[in-house]
This record gives sequence, structure tokens and C-alpha cells, in this order.
Amino acid sequence: MAIKTSSKNQNDKPIRDILIFRSRVVFAVVAILAIAVLYKVSRIQFVEKKKWLAKVEKVQRQTRTIRAMRGKAKQALFDAKIDSLCYLLSWTLKEKSPLEYKIEIVKARESGKVKFVSLSNKLISYEEKAKIKKFPLFREGAMKGGGKFEQLERRVMPFDDMALRTIGKLDRDTQTRGNFGIEASFNNYLAGKNGFGVFQRLPGGTWKPVDDSPEVRPEAGFDVIATVDVNIQDIVESALKKQVTSMGAKYGSAIVMEVATGEIKAITNLSRRVDSTTNTIKYIEDFNYAVRGGTDPGSTFKLATMVALLEKGNFGLNDFMATCEGSVMHRGTEMKCSEKHGNLTAKEVFEHSCNVGIYRMIQKYFGLSKLDEFVSYMHKFKLHEPVIGTQLKNETKPIIHNSKSETYSSTTFPWMSIGYESRMTPLQMLTFYNAIANKGFWVQPLLVKEIRQADQLIEKFEAAKDPTPICSDETIKKVWAMMAGVVENGTAKNIDTGNCKVAGKTGTSQKRESGYQQGKYYTAFIGFFPANNPKYSCAVIIDEPQGGNLYARDVAAPVFREIADKVFGYDVYMHMAVNKKINIKNLELHQKAGYAEDFRSVAEGFGLQNSPTQSGWVRNTSSGTATNWKKINENTEDVPNIQGLTLRDALPLLENKGFRVRYSGFGKIAEYALTEKKVVSLVLK
Repeated sequence: MAIKTSSKNQNDKPIRDILIFRSRVVFAVVAILAIAVLYKVSRIQFVEKKKWLAKVEKVQRQTRTIRAMRGKAKQALFDAKIDSLCYLLSWTLKEKSPLEYKIEIVKARESGKVKFVSLSNKLISYEEKAKIKKFPLFREGAMKGGGKFEQLERRVMPFDDMALRTIGKLDRDTQTRGNFGIEASFNNYLAGKNGFGVFQRLPGGTWKPVDDSPEVRPEAGFDVIATVDVNIQDIVESALKKQVTSMGAKYGSAIVMEVATGEIKAITNLSRRVDSTTNTIKYIEDFNYAVRGGTDPGSTFKLATMVALLEKGNFGLNDFMATCEGSVMHRGTEMKCSEKHGNLTAKEVFEHSCNVGIYRMIQKYFGLSKLDEFVSYMHKFKLHEPVIGTQLKNETKPIIHNSKSETYSSTTFPWMSIGYESRMTPLQMLTFYNAIANKGFWVQPLLVKEIRQADQLIEKFEAAKDPTPICSDETIKKVWAMMAGVVENGTAKNIDTGNCKVAGKTGTSQKRESGYQQGKYYTAFIGFFPANNPKYSCAVIIDEPQGGNLYARDVAAPVFREIADKVFGYDVYMHMAVNKKINIKNLELHQKAGYAEDFRSVAEGFGLQNSPTQSGWVRNTSSGTATNWKKINENTEDVPNIQGLTLRDALPLLENKGFRVRYSGFGKIAEYALTEKKVVSLVLK
């Protein structure tokens, strides 16, 4: 008989139930432990907090003995060097005697209350700072008894007020924002970002930086590279100032622009003002007439009229155009001419600036009722819009009337054609003349060409150029001949002198202030040079000259002549070498003084044999047929030997040594002298 058996007791629970029971026990134990931990943490955090913080403080912070620094050596250094330091401070800063410096420093040291004492509120240059850092005690460093310097950035004009209204200035209140000129137009590039640091107030109101590393370092602004050539600027400003002073003019303005690139090489504006302290008249840069001085352009506008006539009528230079009897009546209003010119060809109408001749030509080719067709040519010439763009803010907008203008009348067209009843700035008229000089291609004036950070190019600007010429080649040839004829045969034949041939147009207009003013004239000469291959265009404006001869030929044209001659002499690339070997030898012998690296660049470019091997400033001491270069002593505290240097080279050399510079004449330094304390007078020849 078989008997069945089982390994499981009938009373035992299933294994599944056993596992569930054990899991619950484990979970309960863990929960109890978690509650206990949470209770303990809460008790420590909220009930026993002060007790445990006290124990931590005891472990982490202890009162320990710090060995004192031995003072004898430091005191000995101070005692040994203080007299020398005070003597050098007095000799350099020239504010107090050596004894006064010593008393002040020793008193502050002995008080034990002052870590730093202010030695001077005087601004010193970077070179002076470098020198003082080598003084006794100072050379030990700030932590061993030396000093600290507070850096102050200042904007300075190295050439006084030259081109001031164009370069601009900072605002008076904060000295951080450009107020006008390039400073304002390019403020975002120039401004940089300020830094922040901790400073401590010292006795006397001086602030000392607590740490040499500011919390937020300042970021320097970018450098704006202008197109102005300081030598051409000096030529233009000197010529203009001489004329406005001699004529007692209200103001003068002159601009030189490079024809192909549109780069403004010089721009100057001089206003007549009375010095309240001396009651004398002086001329200063306080308004940018070139960009903001809009007025009737006068007869310089006749070039635009003649170009429009040639494009419309396609006549010859020698075609008969008019008989001038001195005036012409237009609907009851008399248009006068400067004289009775008689019978005139087209070229002669322009050369003699004949108002009657222009009137007859407008009548013949346009009809005196077709103003809008004439204005369409002015728009093609871009005379209706500002020219400088964002490079200079607040340019005066030109005014060219049409038949829908509020001030339009029956006299608008004929008077506009001779330069009245419109408004132009000198720069706007010059830009049109520059397009004529550039064979009809309009180029925007350019004042800033690059943005740099040290040697790194950040942004490059190029003048906007219109690929479509404003007129035909045939018209360009004809007006070039007319403009040359103005100087050879016409209203400006008094300036048909010199080696550089020039071409242009005179302009004399009566001033308007609630009507035309008798005896008050606006004179101008605008043109280009050399006449047969223009490199530069130039405008000269002189307002309200006083005296006998008040026409542009005697007022503005001579200034243009002087500028052209001197720029022609300055720019060696404008004239061909007659005998290259002789000229190169002469160039080698005429090198007097300057920067060695510049002479080496010239030697490399022209193939000169004897260039200086030294570094820095050098002089050619030879008087014979060979060069003998000697180094100029830059380290002397006295005035270095600067004879033969150009003004551009001498200025930084002297000003970096703390000298102020006065000069007269033009050319290189022939004589120099220390005329006052820290004032050097130069004579240029």
C-alpha cells in the first residue's frame, strides 16, 4: 500500500506571506531610524544651535601669538633715504622745499594714524611717474614704504586749437561724452567702459586706491584715425588766419579734400571774437562753418549751372552766347552784372562770371519757366542732400527750391542760376567741385578712415562712391577748360602765378539778413589743383571782409593760391623728378634731424646709401657731401638740441619733458630758446 507524504506542514503559512511580513518589519525599522535622525537634526538646528556654533568657533579660531616684525632695518632705511627723497621730490614737483616735505612725512609717520600722506595734487606725466618710482623708498614698492599713484586720463590737443570744431571736445560737466565734432559722432567707439575700485580718503581730500587691482577693470576706448594731414592742416590754417586777420573778416573757412578718395586733409574755421580781458580782436575755432554754415553760394554755383546747360544744350566753348550791357530786366526786377562785358562766348561768360550771360543761356536752353527741369540736374549732382553722413553730426541741410516751394516766385529760377535763393555749406559745394575734378564721379567726403585698438584694425571706413558719373566726359573736358580759364583770363587771373597750375571759380554774393545788405559780402574760391591732373580740391570762404577790395578775386582767391603752392611743395608725389640721381643725392644731403626709423624708411624707399644706425632721435651733423648721424640726447632735463626738426617731431619730444611750446614761421626749427620757465619758443624757417 502506497502512502503519500508532503514536506510542508499543513499549518505552515505560504512563503509569499512570510516575505511580505519580513519586508514590513524592515520598512518599519528604517522609518523609525529616519524619524530619529530627523528629530536629532531638528534638535541640533533649532534647539542646540548656539551650543554647537560655540564649539566650532573654538576649534576654528584661536588667539595665537604673531611674532612682531623687527623694525630696526626699516627705520634705518627710512632714516638713510628720507633726505634724498625729499630733495628729489622738491626738485621734480617744485611745490615745497625739501625740509617742508620731510617735516610733513615724518609728522605723519610718527603719528601712527596715517598709512599714506598725500605729497602732491599736481598732475604729472607718465614719464615723471616713471622717474619718481625710481626715487629712494619709492623704489622699495608700496608695501615697503613706497608710494602709490592715482591714474587720471585727460584729453589734450597736441596742436592747440587746430581743427578744434571738427575734432571736437568733451562735455564740460562730466568730461566723458563727446560734445561736438568727431568726439560726439564717434562717442560710442571712443568712450570705452569705466572700471570700479576701492579708494581711501587721505588728509587734504586726496583719494588713494586701496588696491592696485580694481574690482571691475576699465576698458579703454578705441582709437579713431582721422584723414586730416597735420602738415596740410597747418598750411591751410596759417594761410586763412593771415587773410581773415588782415581783412578784419567776420569769419573764414577752408577745406582741402583728396579728389580720388574723398579724404578731408584739412578743415579749418576761424571766427572773429573780441578778447574781453585785452579788448583786442582774435580769431578762434568756435563754429564749424564748413559743415554748418549754410548760405547763398554766390557765383561758385555757376559751375553747377554751366554743367546743367552743357548737358542740356551741348554747345561749344567758343559759341556766342550773350551781349552784356551791365544788367538785364526780368519781369520788372533788375539783375546786375559787375561790369559791361560786351559780346561773350560760353567760355567767356563763365570766365568773367557774367550774370547777364548766364541769364541769357538759361533763357535759351531751359526757358525761364522750366525750373523743375533745371532742379532735376541739381539732384543728379547731389546738391540737394547732406554729404558728410554720420561722420559729423548736425550738418546743415541744403536748400534747392522748385516750383512747389513756399518761397517760389517768378525770380526764383534766374536768381538761383547765379547763386542766390538757395542754401549750401562750403563742404557741400566742394563735394560737387570734387566730383568735377574726379572726372564726373561723385565721392562722399571722408573724415574718419579707421577704428583701431592699438595696432589692431577694428573697422575701416571708405568713402561712398557713385559708379554713375554726374555728367558726360565731353562736359567734364569743357568745364575743366572753363575753370582753368577763370585763372588764366578771367576773374582770378591775379593768382595765375607759381609752379602749380590751378583751376576754379570765384564767388562773391551780397549777404542776406531780412534783405540783401549793401557792403556786406560772402566771398569764395573753390577749385582743384594741379589743373591738368587734379589731386586735391579746395574751398576757401571769407565772410564780410572789410576794406577796399571786397571781391573774391582779392579776398579768397589769394588764400587758395597760397594753399595750392605750399601743398604742392609739401606733397612730393605731385611732381615728376627731373633728374632722379641728383634729386636723391640732394635729398640725402638735406636730411637734417628727425626720428631714425623715419630716415631708414626714406632711405629704403629712395635707395639712399647713408641712413642712421642709431635708434630714437638723430641729427645729421655733416656740412659737406657726406652724412654724419649723431644721436640727440633725449634724457637731458634741459631742452634737447632740436634744431632742424619739424614742428611735428619737436612737439612730443618737448611736451613729454613738461615744456610748453610756442612757435612762429613755417618749415623746420631754425632757432629755439627757453624764454620762460618750462616754455620753449621756436622759430621755423
